[in-house]
Amino acid sequence: MPVFWKEDGMLVRDKDKTTILKLNARIVNSSNVDWIAWPVSGEPALFVQFVGGARYVYLGVSRQRAVAAANSPSTGEYINQKIKPNFKVRKLR
Repeated sequence: MPVFWKEDGMLVRDKDKTTILKLNARIVNSSNVDWIAWPVSGEPALFVQFVGGARYVYLGVSRQRAVAAANSPSTGEYINQKIKPNFKVRKLR
């Protein structure tokens, strides 16, 4: 799924469909994670960009869990323990 960034959201191109997702994004203080984001509305998901540039979306992650990850003392640890084992993932880049 090709993903492109715009100032007002994330432009997602999935085959014949183009959608703009407005996201709440947080830069986090982590050795492994650059930033995380979640949709303002619509289907729950957690977008994560790791330090090496890899970007993933974890499907079904609630806004509450996304905010908890953003505010966790270790965002990477939170993602490894609470998100990765429990949610489907798609690599975006």
